[in-house]
Amino acid sequence: MKVLKFGGTSVKDAQAMKHVADILSHYPPVTIVVLSATAGTTDTLIKLVFHATEGQHDAFMETKQQLVGKHYKIIDDLGLKMDRSVCESVDEIFSTLSVFLEGIYLLRESTNRVKDAVVASGELLSTHIFAAYLKTQYPDTAWFDVRNVITTDDHFGSAHVDLKTSQKRYNQKMKPLLKRNRFIITQGFLGSTLNGLTTTLGRGGSDYSATLIGNLSNAESIEIWTDSDGVMTADPRFIPQAFSQRELSFKEAAELSYFGAKVLHPYTMLPAMEKNLPVQVKNTMKPKDPGTVIAHESRQIGQPKSIAFRRNITTVTIESSRMLNAYGFLERIFDVFARYQISIDLVSTSEISVSLTLEKTEYLDKIVQELKAFASVRISDKMAIVSIVGEDIKNSQSFLKRAFYAVDIIPIEMISFGASNVNLSFVISEMHVETVVKKLHREFFESGKNESTV
Repeated sequence: MKVLKFGGTSVKDAQAMKHVADILSHYPPVTIVVLSATAGTTDTLIKLVFHATEGQHDAFMETKQQLVGKHYKIIDDLGLKMDRSVCESVDEIFSTLSVFLEGIYLLRESTNRVKDAVVASGELLSTHIFAAYLKTQYPDTAWFDVRNVITTDDHFGSAHVDLKTSQKRYNQKMKPLLKRNRFIITQGFLGSTLNGLTTTLGRGGSDYSATLIGNLSNAESIEIWTDSDGVMTADPRFIPQAFSQRELSFKEAAELSYFGAKVLHPYTMLPAMEKNLPVQVKNTMKPKDPGTVIAHESRQIGQPKSIAFRRNITTVTIESSRMLNAYGFLERIFDVFARYQISIDLVSTSEISVSLTLEKTEYLDKIVQELKAFASVRISDKMAIVSIVGEDIKNSQSFLKRAFYAVDIIPIEMISFGASNVNLSFVISEMHVETVVKKLHREFFESGKNESTV
């Protein structure tokens, strides 16, 4: 059995859904299909929440009608207009959505809990419509509400999954469907608390959903179908010369997703790694292209595989002479961030200072005030992290020389290297990101230079 995930662009309209159905025709029973909302729908739902909160009634009604029209056009183009079941399901979803939005409009207020309930509509709509279409070709197709399996905490907007409870619920509610259906169509991105409140796994969470279901079902493999030829050597929007890597290790893929590669959600690799399930990233528009296979080990080590970057980074430098030869100083610093539930990405230390990077800055003012009680603090915003990722690059001859040569004229705020044998990260000003990525890509991936020197 395989788990296949198709992203929003893969199901953006009726023609795209027909293409996905054609891809599925080559798969034997049983296949679990995880879908995102149709392209642009999640953003539209978030926009609806904004209009309702701001009391912008005309914009609210217009945007809502556009969303309704978009999905009923897909139904019509798929020849499902006379399918009473799917139309009733879609009507019910939009009716529930209207109730939530009217409540937001009346109160002029929204919470993350309500937002999750609203944005969940996108995946529910796409899966109901696609399941109905696939059922015209394969009657043994089942629609399944993933919220009956994926169990999370109540951290709405970016919920954490309880894998143990999810496994129990999978065995009870989803596993029996495998015996009598060829395809099971379900949602990515969504989960629910133990008491049934809808949660979401964070933007891009459909990839994570696919590997979670692959883990729970002990799938043979997981396939992530997207609009990319696999995992690329760099973002092709910046680097037209970028090309896809045919294979990556779990470690490489995890580092790339964490440091900004758009093709995968940061948590995607964890469930697959736990059970050693291969993950294949493929292009929906090029189904015969092999894409990228991500597995336990890479056969090509000691060379860079890709360059990733993250913008909107803030660096915090804490300096105090009391840190010299003192124990417990770092613990004191990290305790401040822990109390505000702020995760730290990179850390660099010297005898009397510590520099670290953050992406979440919601409580930064309060954190700085606490840190200033025992140290001086310097903040630099509008920074970025650029990471070169490759298994065992730390032991590759001349790697560091070539990397530093490529960025020789760029001011570097921080460097992280050595803690992991998988990546070298530079912290630089956002204004230099494109230049640095181009120079590194030229050095390591163009002109036949990307050869292992181990």
